[in-house]
Amino acid sequence: MLNSIKSKILQSVKSKRLNVFGAFFLIAFLILVVTKLSEIYVETIPFGIEYKNLPEANIITLDSIPKVNVTVSTHGFNLLSYYFQNKTFILDIENSTSIKESHYVWLAESGAYSLKEQLGNSVKIISVKPDTLRLPFGTLSTKKVPVVLKSKFNYALGYDTLDGLKLVPDSVKIIGASQEISKIDFVETKSFSFEDIKSNVNIELDLEFSKPSKRLKLSEGKIRVEAEVEKFTEGTFEVPITILNLPNDVEINYFPKQIKVSYYVSLKDYKHIKSSDFKIECNYNDLLNMDVLFFVPKLIVNSDKVKSLKMKQNKVEYIIIK
Repeated sequence: MLNSIKSKILQSVKSKRLNVFGAFFLIAFLILVVTKLSEIYVETIPFGIEYKNLPEANIITLDSIPKVNVTVSTHGFNLLSYYFQNKTFILDIENSTSIKESHYVWLAESGAYSLKEQLGNSVKIISVKPDTLRLPFGTLSTKKVPVVLKSKFNYALGYDTLDGLKLVPDSVKIIGASQEISKIDFVETKSFSFEDIKSNVNIELDLEFSKPSKRLKLSEGKIRVEAEVEKFTEGTFEVPITILNLPNDVEINYFPKQIKVSYYVSLKDYKHIKSSDFKIECNYNDLLNMDVLFFVPKLIVNSDKVKSLKMKQNKVEYIIIK
């Protein structure tokens, strides 16, 4: 039986009967579609809202795009077009809304004309829901906030930077409604880790902006991190102690008389550092004000080439002789 059916189909193809049948079937289908699309239908179409003629000083503070559901009556051909294009209603803020309590208010009753104008004369509007749109707005402002480096930079052993990392720019402007940007105090870079650094740093990092509103913008999306990286070494000096504000009628003996100071400096500047660049001072008045039995030495450095420094001792014992 299958062979018989197969044979008849082959004969129909050869005789072009199947082709004729297909053509008639297609014509019938097209006539049916045209007939259906010529009929009147009632459908509800959701429209997203876009704004025009919004004053430059203002910004709509809604996070989501508002929508209106428009129920229309029209031919199927007109409805078909809405399935192949963006369903957007352009709301004229200046001419189609009123202002009430920091809101733009749009009423479907008075604003239906602009909606009708957009839809065309062949479409009849039956209803618009919601019949009122309340769009909160704020005054567009800017606020300058610092950039906080969230990344980690770890230098290779013996390498460092004297002046630290430099952010370019080190601050950015937040643009948005004043009541929203007032809550933001800084902007962070995206987290990233750099290891075993031995050469100068010059990289670009994205900013991570966890903004409370999609309406907020940054003046910059990226910043640069720069640093001059050098080979560093450690040096030491024995620095004598100076006693300040010692009364003329008081004589003391203190020890040690000098303290060993270690410091960190770039290799190229090592030979420029002298013991005279360091001072250690003990203030006699501190004994009276703090009621302590020892001096707390204060280390002073007079060179901007020193990265870090440390005293090997943080107490100076004393004895009052007279």
